[in-house]
Amino acid sequence: MQNRDDYQNSAAIYDFLFSRVLRNIHETIRTCLTYNKAKNVVDLCCGTGQQLRHLADQGMILTGVDLSQAMLYQARKKSPESIHYLETDAADTQLPAGRYDAVIITFALHEKPAAQHQAIFKEACKLLTPEGVILIADYCVPREELSSQIMSTIGFQSVERLAGIDHYHCYKDWMLNGAVEGFLDTHNPGKLSLVSEHYFGCVKLLTVSKIPKTLNMEAKP
Repeated sequence: MQNRDDYQNSAAIYDFLFSRVLRNIHETIRTCLTYNKAKNVVDLCCGTGQQLRHLADQGMILTGVDLSQAMLYQARKKSPESIHYLETDAADTQLPAGRYDAVIITFALHEKPAAQHQAIFKEACKLLTPEGVILIADYCVPREELSSQIMSTIGFQSVERLAGIDHYHCYKDWMLNGAVEGFLDTHNPGKLSLVSEHYFGCVKLLTVSKIPKTLNMEAKP
């Protein structure tokens, strides 16, 4: 667990910078959860709670988890009281296992070291009901088209550099290891489905479902 808050200086302006950019993904996730009739939803590494606020009028029980006190301050200030926020490690939430119809992880795995993003995914599997679904939006292997290559190598690399050297190194490792496709090919125990692609094919929203019950309920070592 890191002692510093990496978002201390950026939390207050995060929504201003990214709310419109992320709106299409947030709305697609909302449509997906509504279609799947999800009722009990947890967002791991929820940040300022943008995604959960997009779900607040759907009658869902909503929980956001993040380790950043600065991000959660913004989330609580901007969200209705019906959304519950928990300041803790997304890799060890202490939330009840097998209770959630959906677990959301958006743009969080690529910014963590490999051991940490593996642990977060394992926690998501543990929290999920047998019929539930994990929704992951993150950087993928860019298409060969010029627009996709430019967006990946110039656009997103620049954003990740601005986030700090440690953040950028994690991003580079993520991409070198096959991005979200490589991660899920290695660690996904369930059924993988592509929901949508975004930003000229540089980001994918995918679902993971039908995770074996033994894995859902297994305790962490």
